[in-house]
Amino acid sequence: MKARIAMILAASLLTLDAVADEPRFKWSYDTLRLIASGDPARGEAVAKEHKCSKCHGDTGISDEDDTPSIAGQARSYQFKQLMDYKHSTRDEKTMTKRARKLTPEEMADLSAFYEAQAPEQPPGREPHKLATEGDKSRLLLSCDVCHGKDGVGYGMESPALAGQKPVYFLDTMMAFREGDRENDAYGRMRFIANQLTEDEIKALAAYYSMPPRPKE
Repeated sequence: MKARIAMILAASLLTLDAVADEPRFKWSYDTLRLIASGDPARGEAVAKEHKCSKCHGDTGISDEDDTPSIAGQARSYQFKQLMDYKHSTRDEKTMTKRARKLTPEEMADLSAFYEAQAPEQPPGREPHKLATEGDKSRLLLSCDVCHGKDGVGYGMESPALAGQKPVYFLDTMMAFREGDRENDAYGRMRFIANQLTEDEIKALAAYYSMPPRPKE
């Protein structure tokens, strides 16, 4: 019996190592099981230990215009981004350095913690045509298809856009357009960003953004 338990534990550890060591992120049953095991309470402790609040705020709502708010983002999306940082598939010096210190279990816990936090709500707004209808002439589906109605998030890989910083939104879209960010499956965001004008990107950034913070 003890030998069987030892074998199971060893297999589990090998699975976690495989998830951690895969240079290009791939969805698998083991990855999904690991993400689902994330615990928000443990994740809060991980966030404190690694001082995540320094950039992302105490509950994942950033004070900086060029830093994303991650409160309420799906844990699957956040886990993938951490893995992409860890293996430099997504490039950002500070995040790469932090992610390399995290174990897969800690990433799952951290993602669960931020998923459980309430995002800051964007202001009421009139529908934006690209967001709600897209543009068939440019092979552009509406943003709603992947990011959910009103940008509240949908699926496992697409982030919520509602309440995101406009400067960060613009920087991210330009990074996709210039090919500086390449961790989008099948190059979907790179294609979309290249079909949009800079004015359209700015308009979408304003559409999804939160109101300015009151000065204290």
